[in-house]
Amino acid sequence: MNSPQDADRYAANARGVPPRVLAEIAARRWDLHAEIAANPGAYPELIQWMRAVNPAAFAYAPMPPASPVGSIGAAGSAGTAGSPIPLRAPSWPQSPPAPRRRGGAGWWFAGCGCLVVAVIAIIVLVAALGWGAAVSTPDTRDVSQPLPSQSAAPDAPQAAPPTSDPEVDAQISQFEADRPRIIELAAQLEGNPVAPLVADLRNFRLDEKRAADPTIGIYEAKPIAERAAAFRAELEQSVAAAEARRSNASGSLTEGIVDAAGNGFIDVQYDAVTACLSEPRPGKENIGCVLAAQPLTVHLLPEAEVGSEWMNLMLVTHELAHVYQRADDQGAEDYSGAYNDLLAQGLFQGSKEVMADCYALTYYDQWSLSNGSESLGYGYVCDAAERQAIRDWAVNLNVPL
Repeated sequence: MNSPQDADRYAANARGVPPRVLAEIAARRWDLHAEIAANPGAYPELIQWMRAVNPAAFAYAPMPPASPVGSIGAAGSAGTAGSPIPLRAPSWPQSPPAPRRRGGAGWWFAGCGCLVVAVIAIIVLVAALGWGAAVSTPDTRDVSQPLPSQSAAPDAPQAAPPTSDPEVDAQISQFEADRPRIIELAAQLEGNPVAPLVADLRNFRLDEKRAADPTIGIYEAKPIAERAAAFRAELEQSVAAAEARRSNASGSLTEGIVDAAGNGFIDVQYDAVTACLSEPRPGKENIGCVLAAQPLTVHLLPEAEVGSEWMNLMLVTHELAHVYQRADDQGAEDYSGAYNDLLAQGLFQGSKEVMADCYALTYYDQWSLSNGSESLGYGYVCDAAERQAIRDWAVNLNVPL
């Protein structure tokens, strides 16, 4: 089990952690290299670097450097089974290579995605509020990451013919047994703005191609089968949890908004006091955040502690913007979402926090971050051009707006 006090180990094993964060952990925590390599977010160059500079971490199995197509924690079929893999450790730098990315786009860093509020401005109006839960529901246009269905991926490889190795055949049969269920579960995410965070299908598609290769060896076939089984189990758990969340069990305003925003695939926890521990600005306190290691969980203060309905609406919508930003990153081929280009152009003062404020303002057609004596956000109110940029960004990602 991962100790909750070891934030690096938790992030190294968590799905959806940005590749840049994994690289930074790898640079300072060589004891976590094997765990980082098993994370779906670990990119090929990072895995190859870790194996080269720290071969002892991978001594449990004969494993060559990562292939250019991005196999994770799996040995390739090249070479003789059981033979040592030559490593070029002396020529490798001490720092891991950065992930590939688009030119000019800023990277999503390991910030908490916090919303701050003026402490003296919070007015508790719970008794006067009627908590409604009416929100706009995400539409069902095609998502930016096509699903591995016959229509979306007509070139999907067919099942491989039997090889000359019964042990390899057994592993590939296990993979083929899980494959239809994975496709069925992933189809339930079609049109969902957070689909890339729930099920990153890139590694699965690569494994489909590897499984169809008649030259595949046991050291690649076995991890492929294991990854498919784990992926299928994760999807089943995610779908079951989403179905349970859609009922808005608490009947609260903010839970209803979060449930509708991701069709149940986004969770909400009212634990911002303990979860959102980054340093706030002077005179401010953190009342909500989305953590890098938990990109599908919105952490908030309880509604009664936040204040009015307006405060709760703006807070939860700001934090949902951070979830969508992370989904944008995860769905991009280079793990750098389109919103980074907007920040690089100077929109939203180059800040993802200001962009989240602008998303909330645009969503509710507001032109102020204050409401009477209440105030929240990062102080900048976006202009008409920035609001249009938010609308265009949201349309491309099926984000509700």
